[in-house]
Amino acid sequence: MLEVNILDERWYSVTDDPKRFVLSVMSVSLQKLEIDHYKPSISVVLADDNLLHQLNLKFRKIDKPTNVLSFRYEQLSNKCDLGDVAISIDTIQKESNEYNISTIAHVAHMLVHGLLHLLGYDHQKEDEEVIMKSWESSILISFSCNYLSNLEVIE
Repeated sequence: MLEVNILDERWYSVTDDPKRFVLSVMSVSLQKLEIDHYKPSISVVLADDNLLHQLNLKFRKIDKPTNVLSFRYEQLSNKCDLGDVAISIDTIQKESNEYNISTIAHVAHMLVHGLLHLLGYDHQKEDEEVIMKSWESSILISFSCNYLSNLEVIE
């Protein structure tokens, strides 16, 4: 089950139907990863810098907002509670402007990025980063995201 919570009305300036967009990106991502048959429970929170700052400080001891945070609850298994992904509209819009990429494409990227973290992928080590970026690129191509060459700049 995929759940979307919209905590900031500005998400409607990114797309007319943020919930439908998130559900579409997450569903296609699960299919591309060939794990949709597990039907994991994932909650996506569309928030702002204030919430992401609080979460980042509380859980990572980093005193600033960030673009996306993932909180994994269970390992992937049939109908598991995989976890939560939270995204900040403020940071997404700042990064989109700074790197001259479309906001909607950047949101898609951060959704995929957050999902991969829920699945245990990471980018702390170079070899892990290569694998994670490969999955991101493979999935984002499905959405015709045209800023793939800028992925390393944003992370």
